[in-house]
Amino acid sequence: MKKISVIILAIVIVACASSNKNVLDGVEIVPVDVHKASKDASSFLEKIEIVPLETNDSSIFHKCNKIIYNKSMDMYALYTSDQIVFTFSGNGKYIDNSKRMNGQGPKEYNMVLDINFNPYLKGIDMLNPYGTVYTYSPTFGLLSKRQFKPEFPVDYLMALDSDNYIFNHPFVWTNQEVSFIDLKTQQSVNANYEGTISGNTMSNDCFYRIGEHFYFVPFGVNYYFYQIDAKEKKLTPIIYLDMGDAEVKADGLPGRAVGKRNSSDEEKREITKEATERYLFLKYSSQKLLPVLKFFNNDYVYVYLTTTDRGYGSHFIYNRKIKEGFLVKDGKPFIMYPCFGIVDNVLLSICQPDRISEVVVRKLMAPDEIQKMEQLTEDDNPVIVKYYLKK
Repeated sequence: MKKISVIILAIVIVACASSNKNVLDGVEIVPVDVHKASKDASSFLEKIEIVPLETNDSSIFHKCNKIIYNKSMDMYALYTSDQIVFTFSGNGKYIDNSKRMNGQGPKEYNMVLDINFNPYLKGIDMLNPYGTVYTYSPTFGLLSKRQFKPEFPVDYLMALDSDNYIFNHPFVWTNQEVSFIDLKTQQSVNANYEGTISGNTMSNDCFYRIGEHFYFVPFGVNYYFYQIDAKEKKLTPIIYLDMGDAEVKADGLPGRAVGKRNSSDEEKREITKEATERYLFLKYSSQKLLPVLKFFNNDYVYVYLTTTDRGYGSHFIYNRKIKEGFLVKDGKPFIMYPCFGIVDNVLLSICQPDRISEVVVRKLMAPDEIQKMEQLTEDDNPVIVKYYLKK
């Protein structure tokens, strides 16, 4: 029997010097200043390095949908638009790809929407939205194939231990809901969250493991970050992004932000139409600054903000220890490329080789790093950019 674990978000008035907002009690408030760009990249960056991903006939890839890095395995995994996964070592050496395993055979996978590292099986989880988790080794030997019956389709996953997982649902199926599922017993518990204003996002991940703890960062315009309680099967808000006068408010916006549980097919079509209306309004007509990429670790918070698809966007980096924020805005103090993750004090990005010189600061690069950059050609694989933040 499924149990619904609902987070009752009791609103407590908290005095916030910058904005007098109502926020949840006990939540860390991160003040996001989107107006004044930092004067010099060296004020927050220690150095910049690049990792060219090896290019050969087997490793070449296009249209990367998602890239992840695992520190303990020292490995990158990339998931492409044609549902192929490529693995590379931390220094960029090609390991393998999953092309031979994409099919209908007993050890093969099909219709995969998401990938994530599985530290318990020391492999890579691949998710079929209708209830199959394939786990492959870095060289794509099948380690495990487990099936379950989700109440609704699922699109993102993270292993909480060897059997228990958390899954996200496409917005149209539920009203801000994730599912905790034990793949061994098939038991399922749902948990709600709040705060979604729109689905505008560039993110391709919402679940994060930091040390021994798990976290959920909702997609779209939502200013809360949540901690995952794997034992109690619930979500607890822990961080709030205080955007000040740049905050997007739901009042007065056209359309809607979230779905509806147990809606009919006709309702789903209407929900999709209304959500698209709001998404397009915010993206093209509102001139609002939207937080389209968000993640964090114990020491830093990273937010990438943009108003439209044009322009450089803004990167806000917040040092949680010294409580100081830094802003890269409109190409000042330099053009920074959107990042996909953070490991310790290193922000990670992936960029086409012919654009690398545009998104680095040469004075923050060692001579051998500059030499690597100058040897790149436009036919090479994309390159990992490592922005080292000052501690």
